[in-house]
Amino acid sequence: MTDSSQETGKEVEVQVVALLPDLLVFSNHSPGRTLPSLETFNGVLLFVELTGFTALLEKLYTNHDLNCGTELLTQMLSDYAEGIMEHVLCFGGDILTFTGEALLALWKAERNQLSDIITLVAKCSLELQEQFGSSDTEMGRELRLKIGLSAGRVSQLVVGDETRRYWLVTGQQVDDVRRAQSLAQAGEVILSPNGWELCDRDSLEAETLKGQKAMKLRYLKIFHPSDFDEHFEKCIDHLQHYPNDEVLLRNAVTLASSHELEVALRRFVLGNVLRKIDDNQPLELVSELRLISVVFVQLQFPESTKATELCHSLQDACMSISGILQDWQGKILKISTCGKRCTFLCALGLPGDKRDEESTHALDSAISISAFCSKNLMKIECVSVGISSGLAFCGVVGTRSRQEYTVMGSKVQLASQMLELYPGVISCDEETYSKSGLPSCFFKKLPEKEMSPGVTYEYLGRKRNLYMEGVLYSSKLSIKGFLLKGREKEIRIFQAALQQFVGHKEGRVVMYEGSAGYGKSRLIAEIDYLAREENHRVIALELSKVDIQEPFYAIRSLMAIFFGIDACRPYKRQDILQSKLAGVLDESFYCLLNHQFLVKFPMSVVVSHMDTVTKQKEEEMLFLRVLRKATEEAILIFILDEAQYIDAASWDFLAKLLSSVPIFIVMSLSLFTSKELLPCASAVGIRKSPRTTGVVLQELAPSKLLEMARQSLGVVSIPRELETFLIRRSFGVPLYCEALLMDLHTNEVLEFCRIPEDEKEEDEWENLSTSAVRSIPYRAPLASPMENKELYICTIRKEVDLDNVPLPPRLKEIAVVQLDRLSSSEQMAVKYVAVIGHTFTPDLLLYILPKWTNKKMEETLMSLINSHVFEYVGKEASATQAVGACLSHTPPGPLTTQTMGPEESEAIGAAPHFSLQEELGALQQDQALRFCTPLLREGAYELWLEEQKVALHFQCAAFLEHKAHKCRSCGGGDFISFHRDALDMQMGNVDSVLGQGSKTKDTALLLSEETGKRLPVGLAQAPAVNSKLARLALNPKMVEQEFLDRVDKIIMHHKRGKEEATNLAPCECGEILESVVSALARHCLRVKDRTLAFFYLLESAAASLYLSNNYMAYLYLKKGLSALATFPCRKRPKLKINPFEEATFCSLRGEVCFNMGQIALAKKLIKRALCLLHKRFPRTWLGALCQSLLEESKHSACRTQQRQAQRADRKALAVLQQQIHCLSLLWRLYSLDSTANRNYSRLAALMEINLAEASENKIQIISTYMDFSQFSQSMGYKDEWLKYEMMAIQRSSQCDFTFTRERLLMMAQLAQTLAYSKLCLGHLTRSIQLGFQAHTMCVQLRKTSLHCLVLSVLFKSAFLKNKYAQCIRVLEWLWELATQEESIIVLACFYSACLDLLLCDAGFDYRPIEECLQFINQYEASCLLKSQSNIMLSLYSSLAIWFGRLQQWELFEDSFTKAQRLVSRMNASLFGTHGFFRFLECQVLLLRKVMEDTPEKLREIRSSTLRYVDEFLSRCSTSPVYHTRVYSLKASVNLLGDEDKSQVPLPKALKLSAAPHNRLEETLFSVSPD
Repeated sequence: MTDSSQETGKEVEVQVVALLPDLLVFSNHSPGRTLPSLETFNGVLLFVELTGFTALLEKLYTNHDLNCGTELLTQMLSDYAEGIMEHVLCFGGDILTFTGEALLALWKAERNQLSDIITLVAKCSLELQEQFGSSDTEMGRELRLKIGLSAGRVSQLVVGDETRRYWLVTGQQVDDVRRAQSLAQAGEVILSPNGWELCDRDSLEAETLKGQKAMKLRYLKIFHPSDFDEHFEKCIDHLQHYPNDEVLLRNAVTLASSHELEVALRRFVLGNVLRKIDDNQPLELVSELRLISVVFVQLQFPESTKATELCHSLQDACMSISGILQDWQGKILKISTCGKRCTFLCALGLPGDKRDEESTHALDSAISISAFCSKNLMKIECVSVGISSGLAFCGVVGTRSRQEYTVMGSKVQLASQMLELYPGVISCDEETYSKSGLPSCFFKKLPEKEMSPGVTYEYLGRKRNLYMEGVLYSSKLSIKGFLLKGREKEIRIFQAALQQFVGHKEGRVVMYEGSAGYGKSRLIAEIDYLAREENHRVIALELSKVDIQEPFYAIRSLMAIFFGIDACRPYKRQDILQSKLAGVLDESFYCLLNHQFLVKFPMSVVVSHMDTVTKQKEEEMLFLRVLRKATEEAILIFILDEAQYIDAASWDFLAKLLSSVPIFIVMSLSLFTSKELLPCASAVGIRKSPRTTGVVLQELAPSKLLEMARQSLGVVSIPRELETFLIRRSFGVPLYCEALLMDLHTNEVLEFCRIPEDEKEEDEWENLSTSAVRSIPYRAPLASPMENKELYICTIRKEVDLDNVPLPPRLKEIAVVQLDRLSSSEQMAVKYVAVIGHTFTPDLLLYILPKWTNKKMEETLMSLINSHVFEYVGKEASATQAVGACLSHTPPGPLTTQTMGPEESEAIGAAPHFSLQEELGALQQDQALRFCTPLLREGAYELWLEEQKVALHFQCAAFLEHKAHKCRSCGGGDFISFHRDALDMQMGNVDSVLGQGSKTKDTALLLSEETGKRLPVGLAQAPAVNSKLARLALNPKMVEQEFLDRVDKIIMHHKRGKEEATNLAPCECGEILESVVSALARHCLRVKDRTLAFFYLLESAAASLYLSNNYMAYLYLKKGLSALATFPCRKRPKLKINPFEEATFCSLRGEVCFNMGQIALAKKLIKRALCLLHKRFPRTWLGALCQSLLEESKHSACRTQQRQAQRADRKALAVLQQQIHCLSLLWRLYSLDSTANRNYSRLAALMEINLAEASENKIQIISTYMDFSQFSQSMGYKDEWLKYEMMAIQRSSQCDFTFTRERLLMMAQLAQTLAYSKLCLGHLTRSIQLGFQAHTMCVQLRKTSLHCLVLSVLFKSAFLKNKYAQCIRVLEWLWELATQEESIIVLACFYSACLDLLLCDAGFDYRPIEECLQFINQYEASCLLKSQSNIMLSLYSSLAIWFGRLQQWELFEDSFTKAQRLVSRMNASLFGTHGFFRFLECQVLLLRKVMEDTPEKLREIRSSTLRYVDEFLSRCSTSPVYHTRVYSLKASVNLLGDEDKSQVPLPKALKLSAAPHNRLEETLFSVSPD
């Protein structure tokens, strides 16, 4: 045996010894010992009880929820008991038992030593009262001690067998010490009469209790401290096992290793604990908070019962109770006696033992125990059983030297009280009654008594008092389509089978199988509805678990429903039967039904001579004849729900029925997993019959599950966090989803609000929850334009974090059952992973697992993967992205030209298949895994105690801190530039905050640090422009061509895979966000470290925006705002944060508001951020004008001066980067509305470019050049637009990019900018070429806004070039982008393009006009679209053109008016120009309409149209691509008035259309001169 294995074996033995008293450890464990075994000795007993326990329980559960109350109770008692136990051990006491509120200790000694030992124990008791006698709790309730002492003869009784043994102390002195304690008041020590007789009365001062022989101990009379030390040394000599080492509290833990002793002692330890010990799990981690059923059994024997008789009775009772409980995974925890009364504390559902229907098993085991003890135990007087179900602490309490495994909580107290209040019966609490699911006739409500624990029931056993309890499905449950999403395939199977049955007329069965909660009952209800709709005769029955125990119950109930006597008055039953059987059956056989239906037909002679078997056969033949007759008149369908509860006799009859009668049967059943429900031969035969169609129900697809959730709540949209919450916790199981929603609704977590007709902008960030939900596309019900139907959305209450919402008790119990089916090692791994989160990596798990080797962890993980508890996370999609990918909020329509199967389209980030054989031993430490079993993570997490959770969250945070950065492909570093550098004084060493951090330095961290050093400085030290670049600067065409060559080179390298394996690795920032950054925020929040939590919440929000997920950014910022506030459970001041973080917080919120369309709030927050960054933005137009002049001067000076490269301070760079980012957002905000003062937007753009040049970061400079170029184009500054575009391209050729993805992003942005410019200028061929190149790069980058802009520009270029095939291709890409990213803006661009195709001469109907109109009607009131004036102008104008062409002038007027209001707000961007041009076409249509209907208004409308044309040419000078068509429109307007004037713009239009090869324009203007 190796040293390590010897050490492990010794540690296991120590842990076993710690759970047992010295009395048992040092007992005789010889193999020949017979049971029961009784050993008698002398000793002194100490009994301590805590008072105030019941009042504390009531206070806890009044002020806290169940989990928190039990947690606080356990922590208080554990801390309190630990001090008491250590004190007793120091005085040499042997702690026998501890039950949570009471402790029993023994000092074993010889008879002549008892007086000295009594003095020692008296001193111990008085000190206990002094130190622990009065303790104030956090709840304001005082815990006090009552102590009793006794001395004399004590007996130790051992019962059980060779597998499991139990021990207890009994005898007169045990009764006396309990009686003495009961006489004590709080703070008193009472000595029993026998103890007083044996004590040294000269040492003790005591007084007699009135009316009692017991004495109240007051103090020790003669001992000074030095004198007592001598007495203490004397007593130690009497105590055989007192430790000599001053550090040790028990000698037993230092015993030499002995295999025989360990085997003997292990029999006395609970098997659940032994499994944990054998798995090398520390005892302190065995403790859990879990739902259990507590069973107290009390046996009352006559006072005349002898000790030997009592011992044998206890042995018999112990073996019987243990055997009965073993069938239901129940355990005996403790046995105690008081006089002739013996009490067994039992529990079902302990760690590793949880099973389904636990409450039912507890009740049934109680009936069996009561029956056995009442009949088989000698001289038993009374058997009482108390049962309660609920949350309890299950674990070890005490010190490391002496620990006790016990159960504590209000439910344990409750079961104990019921024994005293209701002796002689089986009593249970209301929770056990309701959870059992048994019929109410099995129970009897007990009368309330003083100190009654609540509503209490007596369990009578399974005695059916009511007859024919089958439940007929009502039509109310069979509403077609209600909550039946995702089961269309199963419905079609039923319909096909029924159609086949009608054609062949032979017995047929459709059997739906599925686990509990999969929606079988709802499916059966829908089938019932559909069958009745077709006028078939349907007999439907729902069975329950008690029905299987009654023979022929299912058929009898079906026939009762068939005859119509199931719900009638008993006295009418016989008349109804007689009318139904007339002409079908001879009256002499009516009496066969007497027993089945409790009627009283006269007994005929024929039947009276039949034996029982013959009568049964005749009854069956009678039913067959009646049913055969019924099938001749109509199609007869039997529907049985919960068919696993069909009894064997009924299965036999169904087999005969199917073979002889043409009947159609539909069944739903759960899998036959229980021993009770093993199918009989007839059931197996029916399942395997070729006439049976078996259907196994699977989980609902995520989109169907969410659709069901929305329908259940009556809303059109639910928040993204709620979607993630439901998908992760339910995994497609409808029952779980409904239970979660019901729990949220009951606890008022959900809020509902009507979608307003016109959404208004919010003034405060706290009011954005509704706008945030509305910013995600949702599916609205189809409705006509005239129908005014109110739509609602669901939001989450502000202060609620769904991650912290506990499971409902019903679901928690299901989760714990799943957990307990795993092995001990697997359970431990799952519990630790539950703390990490939904997604985890093996290296982190190994870091927090105590004493695990890498090999053991790999084997355990592979076992869990094979058991479908965990699955690998695909490299391409994280869990969060998977949730987004499965949602189908977008309006209906064909997604793409390809068709995907439901399994492909609905998979939630499906991981690649891995088998155990392929992957064993090849588990990657950084390969992410995640839970794939519903409820398991949440259920396992809630088993931890709060103190344990905090410790583990600390470990996780320390390990992950070094991994919190961008992925290697994106260059590493913080998601907020130089975030850590800006806070080095405040952050310090993060490991010092989190405790001992991980010693592993991840290589990515080194990359992050290197990147942070190189990006701002290295790029600033690039060499000067060489002669080649100088030559390129003189020739713009050469610059463009050189740039295009570089783009082609990058794309070709990617296609050939030259760099894909190294530099162009896939971006993993999504996985890092989920498994590291946001996880760190969660861990820090759980350990109440708000400073670090706020840091990582900001990083998470920035990462979400980096990944184009605005809604998740909003959620993280919302949590950040909560982190700043006071924690609800503690009165702590508001968190003070660094000004840089406060500015970043404002900046991020401003960007989120911008993306939501909350423009005013976004401006307010961005300006606040700039103020905190010491870069104030002027509030008045005069201030803006003055500041603009100053910035212009700075810009000119910067352009003319040669700056020296210098190493910038990283803190200053952090501030500079935030300033640039804020200003970039600010000019975009101001440029959305051209009616606002242009000075503000130009000033912001100038300030941005000046700061970028000051940073000397070439990447930043190129980006700001592109920003300024875009700004200049949208404002109509043509010279600056083209100049800064060219400057950006020139600068890009100077940059030596460190990372390929970085270069790819810059090239994509430049390609998009150039394609945009070429389109505006009318160079369509070059624009298309650049657009396709930019699209190729964007596919790799996954930047939604950039990709949307690229595709929109590409579509317009192809559209104006008459490349309709390319237009369709681009639209497919645009739709795919819109559905993947769930962006309303992308959808708006998509439908705008669809309307363009509808309005062109070719008239492509890519999307029907109804769908486009529905989208506009659904979202036009949202702030997000209202802020996009350019896009909305295009949409409204296109709709007006459509209605005008159809002569639907009322609808035209509505859309035209909306468009007219937006004209003044549009800018000169490409989208604004396109919308303005569409509006001009509307004006021309209106002009023609006026000319036909009201000629007198022609001049007025014509003048208005011409003014708009002139305004277009003036404002949209930077988009000449549309000028040709505008001149054409102007000519057509002039034709309606002065024909000579029309000749002026027409030649100019022809000339302009020919230059850029604009095919669409050439077609329009190639007309005959006539």
